[in-house]
Amino acid sequence: MHVHLPKPLHGWRAFVGEVGIIVIGVLIALGAEQVVEGAHWRGEVATFRLSVDSEVALDLGTAEYRMKENGCVERRLDELQAWLQSWRDGRPLKLAGPIGIPTSQSPNTSVWGSRSADVVAHMPPEVTFAYADLYDEFSNNDVHRLDERAAWLELSEFDGATGLDHRDLMRLQGLITRARLRDQRLTQNALNYLKKAADMGIRPRWAPTWPPPEPALCSPILPVGDEAGRIG
Repeated sequence: MHVHLPKPLHGWRAFVGEVGIIVIGVLIALGAEQVVEGAHWRGEVATFRLSVDSEVALDLGTAEYRMKENGCVERRLDELQAWLQSWRDGRPLKLAGPIGIPTSQSPNTSVWGSRSADVVAHMPPEVTFAYADLYDEFSNNDVHRLDERAAWLELSEFDGATGLDHRDLMRLQGLITRARLRDQRLTQNALNYLKKAADMGIRPRWAPTWPPPEPALCSPILPVGDEAGRIG
């Protein structure tokens, strides 16, 4: 028994042509959809990167803001070391003003934290890594910033002190050393990630709402010269 296939109404050649047109149409539609989707995600990634770049620039600004105080911080720690030594020598000096505390700003992470898996999936891997590396740097340096603030808050407890025993002197030395270490780490780390960001084309920016640094930190607190500033 022979099976006879039905013949197309207009012949096989016309049928194949019609199928080809349909296939080509489907392929064109799929290609157009991919083009539209690609353009959509390029736009989403570009918008997200603009927001992240702005946030990173602000975080770089917080590092630059703190480093502007480096000179005053170092001088104050040198003064405190000299004050401590005056007690060890039995000729204690009297502080002429408040010790002060370095002013610092916390880093921002909300934009980077809001990233979606879809946006990240459409970003070049090296770009994603570069951003993640910067935010890891910010997080690490904020540990130093917070401990620096804690050390200076403890140092401020010595404001107006007129009697220090051995325990006080040991504690004061520990705080001076701790504050100096944190100052060095903050600066070294910041210089490192400022360079990384610069390589990505991102520069620091300052928020207009940031207060000016504490002026008391830059005012001398030790008497100059003679016995006028001695205790006892």
